Amino acid sequence: MSFLESYALELELLSPVHVGTGENYPAYAYIPDFAKRQVYFLDTSALLLALSPGRREAFLRRVAEGPKGAQEVLRSLFAEGQVPKEAILRTLPASKAFLDSILQATDEAALEFRPLPSSPLGPYLPGSSVKGALRTAWLYWRLVQRGEVVEWRGGGWAWRKPTPKDKDALIQPPQKPDLFHNQTFEGAVLGYLASKNGRPDLNLYQDPFRAVRLTDSSPGEGFLNRIGVFHPKGAMDRTVILAETFRKGSRFRFLFRYQGGLARHGGVAGPVPPKELARALREYYGKVAEWERSFAEDEGLARALEVYRELEARLAQDKEAFPLRVGFGSGRLTLRLALLLPEDYPEAQEPKTRKTAGAQNPKDGYPLGWAIGRLVPLGSGR
Repeated sequence: MSFLESYALELELLSPVHVGTGENYPAYAYIPDFAKRQVYFLDTSALLLALSPGRREAFLRRVAEGPKGAQEVLRSLFAEGQVPKEAILRTLPASKAFLDSILQATDEAALEFRPLPSSPLGPYLPGSSVKGALRTAWLYWRLVQRGEVVEWRGGGWAWRKPTPKDKDALIQPPQKPDLFHNQTFEGAVLGYLASKNGRPDLNLYQDPFRAVRLTDSSPGEGFLNRIGVFHPKGAMDRTVILAETFRKGSRFRFLFRYQGGLARHGGVAGPVPPKELARALREYYGKVAEWERSFAEDEGLARALEVYRELEARLAQDKEAFPLRVGFGSGRLTLRLALLLPEDYPEAQEPKTRKTAGAQNPKDGYPLGWAIGRLVPLGSGR
């Protein structure tokens, strides 16, 4: 058995995906072209240098009035041919819903949009975001395979046999978990939680995911989109988030490396065999999709049901494939192992809202973050 196994992790998006960078692209730095359904990103310094003193002063005055004023003056300058080619950094396609949001914006609208992580080759999916999704599925798998309840007791996590009272809940957390609880929970489940001076202590060098390496993805094409929030009573319909997303149907490739020798020789607390990880992903995210599908059926979310049906069909066709949920809008059901929490625990309650993308009416949008993936062996090395 090789010390190092290499795979291509291939992902195809079944719905739009946005991964945040913590940045916002301001209203004074892009121009929408409604006729061509695209947006021009600006180098504002180059634009200011190209403008006459009078136009520069008028531009800055409108920008100071707020985002809507900035957008109006930019569109006017563009229509008059006053925006030089050297001031346009790049061009992105935009959805009708995105462009309509700009046109219909009120004076209070920020009109900022959230970009994707990007390199000189284009936007990409960060390996860290995907690895976090792999880790969540593996936590679920380890709990289910062990079949015991892990509960917060006396200042630490302890294991016990389940009772009929537990039902399907394998996690009994504190009432108000914080970052320390969450970190030590992962350590307890994955086997790298130790004790120091009678207190829980994380030995991060023993974290099994140290043996898993994942590159960032190949570059893709961004697409400017409107993200809305669906609420059954329409209470959140006016909430608008503008963001760069990857389109449904986009394909990405990552290099996935597994250093199995670390686990075999005690370098980490336990193995994460790639084939078993794929089974964990299929099991966990398959159950999350089932949970969400029931909500979509109850609320008549047609686009969401398209995604869940396609996911079901693809998994039936390919037994080696697995679902994955990644990025913004993945939801607390995906991120917080709600499937294994007690029914009366607040984080286990069915969310009342869903984030969707690509539609003026949130009910008509696609759910965010769904992909289908495969691990393709590339050979092994020593």
